[in-house]
This record gives sequence, C-alpha cells and structure tokens, in this order.
Amino acid sequence: MNDRQSPPVLIIGAHRSGTTATARALELVGLQIGQHLDSHGEPRALQKLHEDYLRRVGAAWYNPQPFLKWIQTPEGKLDCISYLRTNVRRDFARIFGYRFNPKGLWLRARLNFGAQWGWKEPRTTLFASAWLEIFPGARIVHVVRDAHAAASSIRGRELKFQAAGDPPTPNLADLNYCRQLVQTYFIAGERLADSANYQQLQFEELQANPPAMLERLANFCGLHATTRQLAGAAASIRPSRR
Repeated sequence: MNDRQSPPVLIIGAHRSGTTATARALELVGLQIGQHLDSHGEPRALQKLHEDYLRRVGAAWYNPQPFLKWIQTPEGKLDCISYLRTNVRRDFARIFGYRFNPKGLWLRARLNFGAQWGWKEPRTTLFASAWLEIFPGARIVHVVRDAHAAASSIRGRELKFQAAGDPPTPNLADLNYCRQLVQTYFIAGERLADSANYQQLQFEELQANPPAMLERLANFCGLHATTRQLAGAAASIRPSRR
C-alpha cells in the first residue's frame, strides 16, 4: 500500500447477488483482482480477515447485526479501521490475493504504476465504511439482484452443503431469514450511495444488456477497455434463467 497506487474498486453486494460474474467480467476488461483466489474470485485471506473481526464482536457473515451496531459507534468504527489498516500494512500481498512468485511480483509492481485494481468479497459490503477511511478514493460497485432470487440461492446453496454432510449454518435453511439477510446487505451497501464514487448495478440489467452495462461500468472504474475486451466480458455474462 503506497501513494503511487490507484484507489481500489470495491465490488460489494449480498452473497449470491451476481458479484462473482461482475468481478470476472471486470477482470476481463482490465481490472486487476489478484491471482490467489477461490472459485468465486475472492482472496481467502481477505475472507478470513473479515470473518475473524466479525467473530470478535459476536457476528458472522450470516449474522451481521452485532457488527453493524458496533461499527456505527465511534469506538467501533475506529477499532475496525485500525484492525484493517494494521493488517493491510503488514500483509498487503497475501490479503489481496497476490502470490510470492514472478507473476505475483509483476502484478504488484503494476500497482506502483497506477494499474486499476480492486477486489470482490461480499463481507466488504459490511466493512465498506471502514475501507473507505483507508482508501478514501475507492470506487464502489454495488451489485444488486432481485432479493427473492438472491435469498433462494443462499438457501439452495445451504441445503446443498447440508446434503453433502456439512454442518448447518444457523438460519440459512429459512427462506425468510435469507431474505432479511439480503436486505441487510442491501441497506449496508446503500449507505454509501451519497458518495461520488458509488455506482449501483442491477444484476438483471447486466444480464439483459451486457455490452452497454459493462462499457458504462468499465468507464466508471477508470478502465480503458478495447472493443474486443468488452465483447469477451459481455460473452461471460450468462442470461437470466426465466
């Protein structure tokens, strides 16, 4: 983290809201989102960073209310900012998904020359106000999906995990609870809407018209995408299943 880096792009939104597809499309038009990522395009170390702090205050990604109450207090906000800043200064590369190999070193060097970069991790939605204190010029891409569709997807994934033998995650087999969870993330993301660097993206609109929506999104993120890049990114967006 240094003064030569461009401010990051934070791709936020509830789980199962289209953030993965959006992040992958933005990567195809030039956004650098790390290299050591899970199957959803997220740095595992960043997931752990967020989840460890949530656990510290009696919360979790599926139970964010204790954290949201805490971060809205002056003491909580300062503590969270300090926690994130300390960890990022100590371990920037690992947290944001850069390996310690030649490619990872090259990607990190690109950051020093102003490469556009960012990350996608849904818990960032909860932590965004603290991240903006660390990266004040960050751009926020808030991906929003039909609440029922997102909630049904969260529940469906949970039931699939349980069927495979995983222990149940509290409340996620309850569709109404999942709807409330999606709404909580939506409200947390919308708190940033007054920022000049905030862009809300309705995922169904991206699915309906990928070329136009991705061109607008690339411009917002400061990416100089070629026609070929935009076409490839648009092709990566699957249409909605009706």
